[in-house]
Amino acid sequence: MLTIQSELPAAEPAPSPLIYNAVSDTKYYAKPELPKLGPAGFAFQDPTFHCPLLRVSDEKTLEGRSIVTPATAFSNPWNSDSTLFCLLADGVRNIPFRFDPKTMAASRIPELPMMPNMVNEMTFSRHDPNICFGKDPSRKGIVKFDFSVGKEVGFIDVGKLTGLEVGYLGTLTISANDVLGLIFGGLGQNASPYVLLYDLKTNKFRVWNTQAGTVDGKVVTGTPHFTQHSGMIDLSGRYFVTLGPGVHRPIVWDTTSDQIYPVTNQPEGHYALGFGEMVNCSRPWVLRTALDAKSVDNVQHLVEPPPGDPYFAYDSHASWTNARADAQVPVLVSSYHIKESTDPKCTWGDEIIALATDGSGKVWRFAHSRSTVHNRGPLPGASNRYNFWDCPRGNVSQDGRFFMFTSNWEETLGKDEQGRIREDGFIVKLESQVTVK
Repeated sequence: MLTIQSELPAAEPAPSPLIYNAVSDTKYYAKPELPKLGPAGFAFQDPTFHCPLLRVSDEKTLEGRSIVTPATAFSNPWNSDSTLFCLLADGVRNIPFRFDPKTMAASRIPELPMMPNMVNEMTFSRHDPNICFGKDPSRKGIVKFDFSVGKEVGFIDVGKLTGLEVGYLGTLTISANDVLGLIFGGLGQNASPYVLLYDLKTNKFRVWNTQAGTVDGKVVTGTPHFTQHSGMIDLSGRYFVTLGPGVHRPIVWDTTSDQIYPVTNQPEGHYALGFGEMVNCSRPWVLRTALDAKSVDNVQHLVEPPPGDPYFAYDSHASWTNARADAQVPVLVSSYHIKESTDPKCTWGDEIIALATDGSGKVWRFAHSRSTVHNRGPLPGASNRYNFWDCPRGNVSQDGRFFMFTSNWEETLGKDEQGRIREDGFIVKLESQVTVK
């Protein structure tokens, strides 16, 4: 059996902050008058929480198209020193930007207006600020790109490597010890049967066939059989967590023991992984400090609904790319409330927030996302104009100091060439510009 045994690289721990200078209370803040936006590059302050904001894109960025953050909040579109990031045109084509973390200025790269041979979400290295990886569906593989030379410097042919029918290329993630995790196979999302783990240092790989219930061709007794929607590798490189339409809950592959098992206690909501840990939105949020089979269902509630809030009536996406192996770092969350919903407004709703994972119960608040999200199905008075890309989602930088998110700015950004409401990418600096006690 192939075993991936890469050690974590000898490097300084990521300098992600453990606390933030930001509003941290349980008061409900109604959204104030919508700030009027300038064009791409416009800098302003959140009127409620006083954190700096940047409008990254506008209708001129790419032929009036919507410019959005990746479909998965657990993607890693920021490089290791917050000087590069990628947004997506219509959720497909990667647009790279250079970023100055001191001034919060974002700029296109004239010689590289689009990432070549990459579609959907990509992922940056956790160590080298110039290296990223992306999916090339035409060649059925993974592209390695180096910004220092401005070109592709490597390619992993997934079919040639594994001997399997590649088909659809799904989510691509990376661990802190340089193991890539890729979902692939089948005709599309929700039909993919394979997980590839590929060690970039040793070139060893492993394959989990979730449909057949095998790992490296050997049957794993008692494992569920299903196809996948999305999944990710944790930052330690030990665990891969995925889910699909046949299981409706996260399924964990422990690559050390080769056990495969479901999360059964409070498995609801979008999740994000740290170093052998998981946070998921179980209305509101829970933390699992260990993902091994004996411990995975032991949960800690990160926060409790404030007095007066009957329950947390919002969906949310979590991003934990800033996680550290040496400390309990806050997880970033973007929440949203369906416009047609009659559920009550709650504290921390329609906001960009950080949740402490150290047991303190602290919540730091940075900005209202100002994105209107409509109902997916029929409700009384519903417009049924649901668009997945309206969800703020959002991705924290690896150093935990910036957060990019999607917003249609309460549907005021015009329409694209197909007549749909446009979205743009925004960045908030995770630091209030006033002193917060």
